Amino acid sequence: MQTRPITPAELPRLAAIFIDVFNAPPWQDGWTLDTAIERLEALAANPHARGFAIWEQDQPLGFALGARERWNDGWFFSLRELCVARNRQREGVGRRLIDAMCADLLEEGISSINLQTGIDAPAHSFFAKIGFSEMPLVTMGKLLRR
Repeated sequence: MQTRPITPAELPRLAAIFIDVFNAPPWQDGWTLDTAIERLEALAANPHARGFAIWEQDQPLGFALGARERWNDGWFFSLRELCVARNRQREGVGRRLIDAMCADLLEEGISSINLQTGIDAPAHSFFAKIGFSEMPLVTMGKLLRR
């Protein structure tokens, strides 16, 4: 397995993994190829975006995508998307991807990684197992209507 930065040309192939993962339980989001590519392209368009994909030969197994953000005391990384192909989950692929990503980010001077996940989502236990801890924050939203 090899981890390397994502190129824009790879986003459609990675979007296929994204759709397979997030249209399945427990999320069942309903992504189409077009909307998934649009999301990943929008995230990757951020001038501070960083994306990492893990490959086996020429087959993508998963990816992580987010962006550096400035805080008062340094830079942190906001991880916006992470997914591993469903048929390769629970094999250490996600851990290898995160480890490689952390090594690259540390070289760039990033001091921490922040992310959001559901309290009952499988990702919650994955991230806790690899050293992430809960922060005393809450996600808030507001539906906009005309």
